Amino acid sequence: MKTRALGLALALCLGCAVDAGAVSLTLQGQGATLEDSNSNVLYASDSDGEPVLITAVGLPSPDGGAFSELGVPSMMPDGRVLFGAETTAKDKKLNWGIYIGDPNVSPLYRVARAFDPPVLTATKDCAPLLNGDPFPVADAKGNIAFMSHLPEKRDALIYYSEGKLTCLARSGGTTNEGHEMAVLSFGSPQMGDQGQVVFNAWLKYPPEKNDKDAPQGHRQALLIASRQNGITELAVEGEYGPNHAKYARPFGLPAALASPVGTLIAFTAKTQSGSALFLYSNGEMSRILPTGTNTPLGPVSYLSPGRPGLMADGTTAVLAGCARLPVIFRMAHQKLDVRLQRGQLTPFGTELESLGDPVLTASGSMFIGATDTDGSEQLYVLNLDDSFFEVGEPGMIYKIAAGGRHHSIFTGTLTVNERGDFAYLGGK
Repeated sequence: MKTRALGLALALCLGCAVDAGAVSLTLQGQGATLEDSNSNVLYASDSDGEPVLITAVGLPSPDGGAFSELGVPSMMPDGRVLFGAETTAKDKKLNWGIYIGDPNVSPLYRVARAFDPPVLTATKDCAPLLNGDPFPVADAKGNIAFMSHLPEKRDALIYYSEGKLTCLARSGGTTNEGHEMAVLSFGSPQMGDQGQVVFNAWLKYPPEKNDKDAPQGHRQALLIASRQNGITELAVEGEYGPNHAKYARPFGLPAALASPVGTLIAFTAKTQSGSALFLYSNGEMSRILPTGTNTPLGPVSYLSPGRPGLMADGTTAVLAGCARLPVIFRMAHQKLDVRLQRGQLTPFGTELESLGDPVLTASGSMFIGATDTDGSEQLYVLNLDDSFFEVGEPGMIYKIAAGGRHHSIFTGTLTVNERGDFAYLGGK
């Protein structure tokens, strides 16, 4: 199957061999392509923390067809999982829709539409055409944001709330600063506070005749949009950020969530002096971890363009590299800690080989996808007390020793909410 998946957490392997038979991920200008013949089942954790099957390619869909492709999932704050999927109707017509899976109900009623198809055409000036993965995300109030094409061959950021659709942004539209959006980055949106949606896009800029070093044509940007306040530019390629750092491409995927000080955002981006991890909090941008920073493992030489981990108090976690060693760093209250690194032992006696981008929960637990020296892709949890175990297996070795993992996992699709509910794509 092929799924455009800029929203995926990117696996990093510095100077090591990754299981090439598992997945192929290629970055492009506005998205990415995921090729994975084994990611045809959606799993999510139930109230006991056990992964259960939500649906799979070939199983019936709520509209009478059958699922023919599954999109990248996103955990909702209440423990349900939101996902886009393609279905094949009886007339063999293919349709994409947005669905909600509930792991705590009977399998027969586990999947429902997020909203009925008529909603998609109810608004004349905002009628999305779902012909690919919309990468939907949701907030605590059940509002949903997703990307879609429009009939006039433009892309749009759609916001669904109280039964109504709104185009928060569309290619060809302008930001509050007056710049035209040329391309919206599918897979990048994240929900923030009070109906705000954070996403990446490309802006049209006129050539800078007096500045030969200025990027010409389209510039990458981090934007925030809402129905009340329009679209605001938070960071733009070629413009200066904190510490006189000049933003450069590529911008990484943003992580965003609601916090006591409003929408909190973490992302990585290149600058004129190397990459850096940035944190947007209380209306201000800070550079909190630049490459070159000295650590117990040596200076930071690489920061992942994947989505960083983020907590409401501003704690972040990021996949990085020190020389050729993959490392997970955690930044809390201006203190930098090494949490995981290649070569560290897993609960099963193997060693971590490659690491994915970390996800943080409200309790401070860290979820991480990794490949071990046996070539197995696994999902792990690292708690604040340094207890380390496989996701869904708090009893650690006992269940796995008894029967082994019965399905394969694609760790790049891992999604976790603040309370620790998780979902991912895998195989049977």
